[in-house]
Amino acid sequence: MAEKIIPAWVGFGRELRKLRKQRGLTLDDLAEATGYGMSTISKYERAYRAPKRPFLVEAERSLGANGELIRRWEDTKQTEDDPDWHRKVVKTEERASDIKMWSPLLIPGLLQTGGYARHIFRDGRPQDTDEEVEKLVELRTHRLDMLRKLRNPRLLAIVSEAVIRSRVGTPDVMREQLQHLLDLSSSRDVRILVLPVDAPYHGGHSGPFRVLTSLQEAPLVEVEHASGSTLLSDEHAVVRLQAVFGDLQIWALPPAASRNLISEALGELR
Repeated sequence: MAEKIIPAWVGFGRELRKLRKQRGLTLDDLAEATGYGMSTISKYERAYRAPKRPFLVEAERSLGANGELIRRWEDTKQTEDDPDWHRKVVKTEERASDIKMWSPLLIPGLLQTGGYARHIFRDGRPQDTDEEVEKLVELRTHRLDMLRKLRNPRLLAIVSEAVIRSRVGTPDVMREQLQHLLDLSSSRDVRILVLPVDAPYHGGHSGPFRVLTSLQEAPLVEVEHASGSTLLSDEHAVVRLQAVFGDLQIWALPPAASRNLISEALGELR
């Protein structure tokens, strides 16, 4: 019976193979250095088998990976049990060169701080344990760093003014979150625009969504809902939501004015 690829471990396998080749090692070389069979390591690289931590310790030492391989392994372990819809979204994110986000109700997940995300998860998943909530918080708050390391896509987020001025958690939580938005918007690859509450445009009331564009394939749209999200590839749906985003961008405040509004909201919290 043919072995099946384990989707969650494909990215790790590629990273392992890349590091091995960068060091000029063959499978046989790495097998000799780690004490693991060449066939076993090949299965790790092709995602036919998930490695255990003891192998990672030996591989790190042999490849001089400075902890990168273990960190990738830990991230993969955390997402191994993620539902299929989430893995598809993650893969699409990792291929994206541009991600455009519209959020009428919350700060977009990629831009959330730990404190903000923790309150969202605790309230939205009342049956989860504290440990499960913390795992979700860690995954969410490290996602932007991971994307920047992999491809560093350009991000454009449009957020409702009501989201900026609303309270999630304590004033300290919101101060940290708003300061985080200001810090992100100072970078070259992140733009945050605020849609004023009195804007006479309501096309975005259909809910939050993201447009993900890559150089290799047609744009996709991720539509969020209470149980997760759905990736849409239907041309009519994608074109429609791209048009909605374009109109939202027209009615949103420009970058400097958006930063001023966020700063103003931050000042009110102080």
